[in-house]
Amino acid sequence: MPFYAYKCNACENEWEKLLSVSECGVRQCCPACSSDETRKVVTKCQVIFKGDGWVDKNGRIKTQMNRKNRILGEKQKKYKGAKLVPNVGGEQVDSWSDAQKLAESKGKKAETYTKQVRKEQATR
Repeated sequence: MPFYAYKCNACENEWEKLLSVSECGVRQCCPACSSDETRKVVTKCQVIFKGDGWVDKNGRIKTQMNRKNRILGEKQKKYKGAKLVPNVGGEQVDSWSDAQKLAESKGKKAETYTKQVRKEQATR
């Protein structure tokens, strides 16, 4: 609902009133002298658009995504030199095939090592 500014013709009093759009045409009485000789001076309207299709929300989302991508990029640079080391439950082994065998012997899922074993065999 917008604020409407009124001025009394009788006593020159100015005031603001929050009214619905349907009430803005109704003549208002002065709160100081109770005169109905008033006029609307200025309409101050604050509009809030809700929903996905508005510029403000899209801009805010774009800013958030840029910040997230910047942070993600910094993390990727930080861990770029890091590489996987063959291990099973923290116990390091010499190769991925050894890790797969150790996982089988410990009753863990050995299939999770298959991709790394194939890469290892392809580089030999």
